[in-house]
Amino acid sequence: MHRALKPAIGIMRAALGRSRADREADLMAQLNRSRESSILLLGDSLVATSQAQINTPDVIMGAVGRSRIADVLAIASRVKSNGLWDKVGGIVVGVGINDAEWREGDDLQSRTIYFRSVLDAIIRASLDIPLAILTITEPDRVGVHVDRFSRDLIERQNHEIRAVASRAIVFDMDAKFRASMAKAGLETSVGFSDGVHISEIGYRHWRPLLVECIEAVRAKSQQRANV
Repeated sequence: MHRALKPAIGIMRAALGRSRADREADLMAQLNRSRESSILLLGDSLVATSQAQINTPDVIMGAVGRSRIADVLAIASRVKSNGLWDKVGGIVVGVGINDAEWREGDDLQSRTIYFRSVLDAIIRASLDIPLAILTITEPDRVGVHVDRFSRDLIERQNHEIRAVASRAIVFDMDAKFRASMAKAGLETSVGFSDGVHISEIGYRHWRPLLVECIEAVRAKSQQRANV
């Protein structure tokens, strides 16, 4: 294994090693202990591995590897059912790649409609708090896991995300990540470890962008609190 890949892989294993139940239990416990409103990070392994909650006491990591959009809706529903919604000051959602896993005989239109309906449900569940949704970071052209996903479906899902910009904060992570890599003089492929997951170098660009999105949600949350 290349030496440069070891730190990123170690972080990824730590993030993916937590079970969904463990991560959710931690999220509920942290919300329960919280004295001020918190920002929830929900999504898949790209968010979980970012470690964007480090040194930010008001940010709680609830992302879990392999998550799909329905998992995000389920967590939001359980936060409400546990009576903890009033402690949520905002939500950042980064999900969608696993919803685009390729399956033989897929009806892409039906899957797009399903994605849209769950996305709509998440927005309706979060009308009273700031909600940010990241566009899906499209995979590289080559890589170990690239062929597992439908690029057409990812593009359709990103179209659905961008279409809700009037109802939620849409943070175009895909475009911003590629622009940041290009500005640094780096090929986008260097930002991936396997064509899908973000590499250590990639996170030097992806993570600050996620932090930027968190800050936008925090600012909007504070603005609402001061009204």
